[in-house]
Amino acid sequence: MAKLDDLIEQVTDPALRAELGQAVQNLRRRKTFGLVFEEHIPEITLLGDVPVKVGATVYRRDDTNAKTPLTVTRADGSTATVITAAGEEMAEPVEQLLVLRRFGDPIYPTLVSIDKVARGGERPYHAVIDGENYHALQLLRFMYEGAVDCIYADPPYNTGARDWKYNNDFVDKNDRWRHSKWLSMMEKRLRLAKLLLKPNGVLIVTIDENELHHLGMLLEQIFPRARRQMVSICIQPSGASGEGLSRVEEYAIFCFLGDAEPVATVDDMLTESTQARSKVRWESLMRGGSDWYRAIRRNLCYPILLDDHGERIVGVGAPLPDEVADKDRPTIVDSHRAAWPVRDDRRLGIWRVDRHRLMTLAAKGYAYVSSQDKDRGTWTIRYLLQGTVTAIERGEIPVNGTGPRGQALVELAEPKRVLAKTIWHRGRHTAGGAGGSHMLVNLLGERGTFPFPKSVYAVQDCLEVAIGDRPNALILDFFAGSGTTLHAACLLNRADGGQRQCVLVTNNEVEDQLARRMNKSGLFAGDAEHDRHGVFEAVCKPRCMAAITGRRANDEPVPGHYLDDRAYADGFEENCAFLRLEYLEPDEVELGRQFAAIVPILWLASGGLGPLPDPTPTNGYLLPPTSPFAVLLRESALRRFMAALEKRADVTHVWLVTDSERAFADMRAVLPGDYSVAMLYRDYLRNFAIKTVRSA
Repeated sequence: MAKLDDLIEQVTDPALRAELGQAVQNLRRRKTFGLVFEEHIPEITLLGDVPVKVGATVYRRDDTNAKTPLTVTRADGSTATVITAAGEEMAEPVEQLLVLRRFGDPIYPTLVSIDKVARGGERPYHAVIDGENYHALQLLRFMYEGAVDCIYADPPYNTGARDWKYNNDFVDKNDRWRHSKWLSMMEKRLRLAKLLLKPNGVLIVTIDENELHHLGMLLEQIFPRARRQMVSICIQPSGASGEGLSRVEEYAIFCFLGDAEPVATVDDMLTESTQARSKVRWESLMRGGSDWYRAIRRNLCYPILLDDHGERIVGVGAPLPDEVADKDRPTIVDSHRAAWPVRDDRRLGIWRVDRHRLMTLAAKGYAYVSSQDKDRGTWTIRYLLQGTVTAIERGEIPVNGTGPRGQALVELAEPKRVLAKTIWHRGRHTAGGAGGSHMLVNLLGERGTFPFPKSVYAVQDCLEVAIGDRPNALILDFFAGSGTTLHAACLLNRADGGQRQCVLVTNNEVEDQLARRMNKSGLFAGDAEHDRHGVFEAVCKPRCMAAITGRRANDEPVPGHYLDDRAYADGFEENCAFLRLEYLEPDEVELGRQFAAIVPILWLASGGLGPLPDPTPTNGYLLPPTSPFAVLLRESALRRFMAALEKRADVTHVWLVTDSERAFADMRAVLPGDYSVAMLYRDYLRNFAIKTVRSA
């Protein structure tokens, strides 16, 4: 187009030049530049909890790809009369039918509490939501519009490996429209996400090479004034097999809105100098890895002798003889407790240094007993690597005395904070390492069907760069998967004492091959046995619960340690609510018959503080004792309501139930405080009847 403008300027005939200029201008109006992709049939959602009514479009539960729509012509108790597109009429059991909603159709979602963890005292509750994320984003807009500090999104990478669905059908590499379907899916969600972010919010989207450049252009269109930067994160140093070069990285695109800036951290994520400066690291003396068992280096499988309290190293014993089985190792050697290199599978491994070297380190305080691991029946021994020892002996790292277990008290000066670089190369970011798949197995007690979890430390570092200086930030992840973002937020809170609140959204999709097998045996979405294998039920919820409580679903303590040597079994002092996205009938809402169903929304919108309250009103209003919101249900109770509010300085959100705009304005004007005030049920219904269509 630019060249055409230049050529037109060279035309000497004024009339022809003007005519050509107008033709090009008309062409500009029709031609779209930048990212161009096909518009597809709007996405659909099948709603198992919406009643089947006359005129509704439904599908049979066993129509797993939703290919045969049916129209309800009569609904009578447990049976419905339906008609196919070809005009064939038939009777179907109502329990076998699912109501369809297309994106853009008005829907009225709510949240139903299904479980909780309460270990954080007065801290706000995190929320983990099971539901379709587009509808969840619409609901979150009602609750959090313009209030979210950071969105971390890890969408399906569209590799062609049937890792995501469009309109209830898995998209694979044979789908010629898979890129435009992916873009269509992402655009709808990112436009809603934009409405949730604060003016200075930060969006982080991770991706690999399959959609990297498409995503970059899409973000440029949706966030044209944001500062966008791409970070390459090494997540698989050994390289991924496949065609072409061996890929080791994925990408995180940061979008900083308004005056948001990246937060300086103690590690620039690339150079050795800042990593070494950040802290002195005590390594585990037992060698990790899958191959280092006793048979590899028998001389390194020896007992470390401890004092009577099991807190100090007093000596070493001889290596375990070949003829003695692992399980028959002695627990007492030379009248001392014996610490052996016992691995998680209870077999014997090896230590990293020989006996002479260990005693030399222990004498100087460079090796010590960190903790007792009763689950493995041994003790954790920590030691300093040779590079750290050399730095100490050169005077580069000061030693400030001796600790209670004989360890040298070494510490570095307050580390200088630096900006992270755009290439991150840290072992803790490896997806298959201690913070990724290995950690997930420890938390769940089994490998499960979630093959590629993010390293929690990679997500933690992303969050710290985005909102490390916002200790009370609200974080959203609407492609939550295994729940890594909530886990990372807990780690960040523990590191700096913050009270960041995290909202996760994931569906309960069952892995493709497993779903096919269950379908063949007569199990479909909505059946309890089918749904318990979904990502929410089988991975995300149990992972979040295990991370916070420190115990697996079977109540066993979670084995293993974080990089700071804190045991997984310690958990976190955090609160978390687990909720399911369900759908309401608007008439029932407008008549005030669904107030109890809306209370979880009001509770989270006001900050999720205190336990989810009893929705039963008293004296015409609801004013929970431990949550900062209030609801007036009867206008006649206004005076009592105002008097109660006067006694509650913590209340921040007020909802007034009335059918009259004038009455709402009058009541709002006389409220005694500076509250966020909204009208029920008008604002709730309008959000979905009007904004749903516009946002789609």
